[in-house]
Amino acid sequence: MKIRLATLNDLEQYTNLLQTTYEAAYTDNSIGLTADCFSKEIFASEDTQQYLKSHLKNDKKQKTWLTEKNKYLVGSITVILKNEKEAELTGYYVHPNYQGRGIGKKLYEKALQFAGNRDLVLDIYAHNTSTIKMYKKWGWKLDTTRGGNGYFYRHWPEWPDGVQAKCIYMRKIYQSD
Repeated sequence: MKIRLATLNDLEQYTNLLQTTYEAAYTDNSIGLTADCFSKEIFASEDTQQYLKSHLKNDKKQKTWLTEKNKYLVGSITVILKNEKEAELTGYYVHPNYQGRGIGKKLYEKALQFAGNRDLVLDIYAHNTSTIKMYKKWGWKLDTTRGGNGYFYRHWPEWPDGVQAKCIYMRKIYQSD
C-alpha cells in the first residue's frame, strides 16, 4: 500500500472510490436514500465532479492523501485549514473491501499532522453509526455550536424531492500530548 498526495489526474479513480463508499455507507432505504441516490450517474454529474475536483488540490491550506494498492485507489482523506484554530476533515473514505486493515488510521495520522494544533471539525450522516462510533473512540464529540444544536439536514439536488438525510457536526478539540 502506498499513501501519496492526490492530483487532478486521480479524478476518475477518486470518483469511483467515493461512489462505491458512499453507496455502501450511506444507503438507507428507510429514509429514502436508495442506492440510486449514490449512483455512478449522480457522481458523474457536473456539480458532483466539480466538488470532487475541489478535493484533489493540494496547497498550503488543503491536502488530500490517497492510498493505492496496485495503482487502484482504496482510501482518501482531505484536510482543509479553515483558520489558525480550526481544520475541516472531509473526503475520508476507505473502500469497503479494505476496511479494518489500518488504512484509515494511517490516513488519519496524515490529517492530524497537517492540521497541527487546530481543532478538527467534520460533518457526517447521522445514520452512519459505525463511523460515528469510531470517531467517538478517537475523541470526537457532537459539536453543538454549529447547526441546530449540532444537527442539520442534507439534500443533494440530484435526489428525489423530499429526500433528506439528517447529519451531525462533530469536533475533536486539539490536545497536545
